[in-house]
Amino acid sequence: MTILVVLSILAAVAPNGRAAPTPSAPMPRNIKYEWVVGALDDPLFLTHAGDASNRLFIVQRGGHIRIHKNGILLPLPFLDVSGALALDGGEQGLLGLAFDPNYETNGRFYIAYTAASYAVTLARYTVSADPDIANATGEVLLSVPKTFTNHNGGMIAFGPDGYLYMGVGDGGSGGDPANNGQDRTTLLGKILRLDVSGASGYAIPSTNPYFNNPNPNVKKEVWAYGLRNPWRFSFDRGTGDLYIGDVGQNAQEEVDFQLASASGGQNYGWRVMEGNLCYYAITCTPPANYAPPVAVYDHGENDSNGCSVTGGYVYRGSNFPDLAGVYLYADFCLGKIWGLKQNASNQWVTSLLADTHFLISSFGEDEQGELYLLDYGNGVLYRLAEAPRLTATYTSVGAHDGIILEVSENAGIGGSINATQLVLAVGDHQTDRQYRSILSFDTSTLPDDAQVTSVTLRIKRQKFIGDDPFLTLNRLVADLGAPFFGSSADLEPVDFHSSRGSVAGTFNPTPVNSWYSLKFIFPSLTKLNRTGLTQLRLRFFLDDNDDLARDTLQFFSGDHLNASVRPVLIVEYFVP
Repeated sequence: MTILVVLSILAAVAPNGRAAPTPSAPMPRNIKYEWVVGALDDPLFLTHAGDASNRLFIVQRGGHIRIHKNGILLPLPFLDVSGALALDGGEQGLLGLAFDPNYETNGRFYIAYTAASYAVTLARYTVSADPDIANATGEVLLSVPKTFTNHNGGMIAFGPDGYLYMGVGDGGSGGDPANNGQDRTTLLGKILRLDVSGASGYAIPSTNPYFNNPNPNVKKEVWAYGLRNPWRFSFDRGTGDLYIGDVGQNAQEEVDFQLASASGGQNYGWRVMEGNLCYYAITCTPPANYAPPVAVYDHGENDSNGCSVTGGYVYRGSNFPDLAGVYLYADFCLGKIWGLKQNASNQWVTSLLADTHFLISSFGEDEQGELYLLDYGNGVLYRLAEAPRLTATYTSVGAHDGIILEVSENAGIGGSINATQLVLAVGDHQTDRQYRSILSFDTSTLPDDAQVTSVTLRIKRQKFIGDDPFLTLNRLVADLGAPFFGSSADLEPVDFHSSRGSVAGTFNPTPVNSWYSLKFIFPSLTKLNRTGLTQLRLRFFLDDNDDLARDTLQFFSGDHLNASVRPVLIVEYFVP
């Protein structure tokens, strides 16, 4: 299956839309990806059996379930249902796998797939006497008829209550033409809740929200509705809460949430809503029982920000403590990975954790709660792990440090330069001309694949001349060259006013032991020069205070004989 085909598994076309960005919160970004196994054929899902065997079971779209055991991919599939599948459309195939909570004793497991009739199908199988081979014959428990090849859902998972939950897409085409998402008389566009503990078939739990509904046409299997294509959902193994990654049309992707204590019946909005936007109109009234998403992201122009959400898991493993309690989800098309959690005020906050090159079809958990991801494009399984945090400290290259004085008051153009000073100045000259200083750091030793998480610039004050310029000239900022402001690393008058580069950040006006610090803002973190010098320009926000008196901050340069007072650039990073 080509990449273009698999994109249709998760996304379709619809009206454009925009939304306010979701707030950000500090979360660990030092994630690395440990290769586990490759040469997988269209991998779509990963799980474990919960039987203390530490095996990983990998679902392949074409109908095979493969086992990764003791560091190797077993040559024979655990199960082969390729003969039972419809594979006419790019979204069809073997889609989901869940092991019975009592698998160790009853040997039961469940699969979701698209049958030859296009129906989304739930079937039960059992393991043979060989723990690595399943019996070839299973029992079909549920068949959801549909006409179109797309929007099948296919995720299945046991909840903490012991019931089996099944995601079913809205039936396909585009825009849910039959309004299945809002129609509770169909199983399409829903999450179902089933009791599969009996000897055969399934029962409907009496605690399902519509079990006692007087309308005989309402489907009692329904647990939640208003879903377009709930491609991947999961239960937090720590709290039992439910997270749903529901794939949008062409405007927004969304993550939905349900507390473990919920009694069901939540309406996640589709097709009235897409994300937090109205789908068909500029304004609309949210439907009954509406539960808005806890995270959304826009597709952007031409899907520049993504096109298809892949729901993940809340991390509850032990190998990455800083990631504990963070829900990970991704975009299939661009490989971005986000973290989502609630802050101390119970507000949902999200942060971009990684920007990978993977086509992430699914995340997965092992028995210990460690997380994995499947790269569909290359057929590779990766384990997510904590990359060591590293620190590099660079001292200013004195030969390229210097002062530039404005040519005339408010001219905004550099005049005289001085590259030999032991002490540099920034602020207001007595003729109301501005001093700016240039610092250079040799950052060429930073690894090419380093992911920078923090950059701090520190300068040490020698003294003030005149008044404290932080009080008279507003804030002190630093610009980052690209990599130089002028034509080279040498000090030039043009360095004073060149617009090349970007603002790196603003200094804290309160020094610690005479040291002033500036934290780089994003995206300056990504712009350090890894082949030579990184150049910085220090300037006060205001040009002068019109008092014909000098107000400058004097600080030690990289030429100073005492190395301990020279400017430093502290770079924190990790290598994924």
